[in-house]
Amino acid sequence: MKDLITRLAEYGLSEKESLVYLAMLELGPASVQDIAKKAGVNRATTYVMIESLKRRGLMSTFDKGRKTFFVAESPEHLKRLSETELRAAEEKANRLKQSLPLFMALFNSASASKPMVRYYEGEEGVSTCRAMVGMANGEILNFVARDEGTIALSKLNENERLELGSRVHGRIIVAIKPGMPDPKYDKAMWQKRTIPYETFPFTGDMIFFENKIFIFFMQDKPYVFLIESPEMFNMLKSMFELAWQQAKQYEG
Repeated sequence: MKDLITRLAEYGLSEKESLVYLAMLELGPASVQDIAKKAGVNRATTYVMIESLKRRGLMSTFDKGRKTFFVAESPEHLKRLSETELRAAEEKANRLKQSLPLFMALFNSASASKPMVRYYEGEEGVSTCRAMVGMANGEILNFVARDEGTIALSKLNENERLELGSRVHGRIIVAIKPGMPDPKYDKAMWQKRTIPYETFPFTGDMIFFENKIFIFFMQDKPYVFLIESPEMFNMLKSMFELAWQQAKQYEG
């Protein structure tokens, strides 16, 4: 019974609506008193649930003598509801596809005139940002500290991170905290240099390319800032190039 209630919840039915509908399926044509008793729902609430089911097309009524009987529609109607919802979703997706260029034009006009800052959190947020990094066309610059936080970040969906690192290329400047391991990376795709953590201690992982700056942090949970700004990108790129000249060749 619990599984059936869960399935009905996928169609938007509340627990009491589901109990009433399932009772009606078992009883066949029945009075509201019998339905309420079978469902374990009080009579007044059963009337409300019946009206809701009627609006959904899941039940009908008929009179026999002076009494009104209620009967559930075939569960096949749920299939038709699902097909209707699917068609509606497809139509909505098509309408969005047609309007998306207009939305993007508004979005790009705003980002062209001022920096855009977005915030993501949790494993899903990290995956979303990694997917955006994976769409980079040119060189990626990466400035990262290897400490407890970024080591934990690297282990989130590690296969996803490794797969991404084998598709894009760039340069990395890394400061490794003593005693911390340096996660695997694709040496054919990435050049790496180091700076001493003891001299330049910091935390976090900054990736930037094509006017996009991703800053990853890990505390109780991961979170990411995405900044889109040509001015900030150019400033950070200049700082990166200065640090790259002074950094040592990575020997790991």
